[in-house]
Amino acid sequence: MKKTKKAKYKRRRVLAVILVIGVLLGLFYFTTKNKLQVVTVLEEMDSYHYTLESNATRIYKKYYKELKEELEDNRINEKNYASLVAELFVIDYYTLSNKITNKNIGGVQFIHSNVKDVFVNSASSSIYKYVKSNLYGNRKQKLPEVNKVDIKEISEIQYKNGDYHDDSAYRVVVQVGYVNDYDYPEEVELKIIHEENRLSIIEIN
Repeated sequence: MKKTKKAKYKRRRVLAVILVIGVLLGLFYFTTKNKLQVVTVLEEMDSYHYTLESNATRIYKKYYKELKEELEDNRINEKNYASLVAELFVIDYYTLSNKITNKNIGGVQFIHSNVKDVFVNSASSSIYKYVKSNLYGNRKQKLPEVNKVDIKEISEIQYKNGDYHDDSAYRVVVQVGYVNDYDYPEEVELKIIHEENRLSIIEIN
């Protein structure tokens, strides 16, 4: 009887060890295969509060580099600056494929500080609402990625709306192209005004 009890106890211990090893191997496999996605800041233009993040697409990096070069010039071409702000915003906002969760709203850094909260709330309840989480890089959902932007129109305008008034504002119309057509906007109109030392988007149509 004692030998039988000892044998049963040993078998249970062996099974328990095997179970623990199996769980640990399973966790290791899961965390290795499904690595937690982390976005980091690669570059920052301190004076203007613009950043380049690690999940940026190739086209975004291209226009970010152009913006950086423009803002480092001794004589900034404001029309070109406004165009680049519009292009970068459209690329980041309408590219959902690189967003980790629906809380990662694109283009926020180009929005006027006084209307950012309204913008984020609007985005969260519209095109970002149904973006599924990609925390472990295993999302299967098909989402848009902008691969082309063209300035269709740009003009200097007088902007006045409530507390906002700018005699040298810009109206920019951007044509948008995507890797795949998921019926997202192909033309976006933006109003851009001065905010301290930078240009910021105040309206999106």
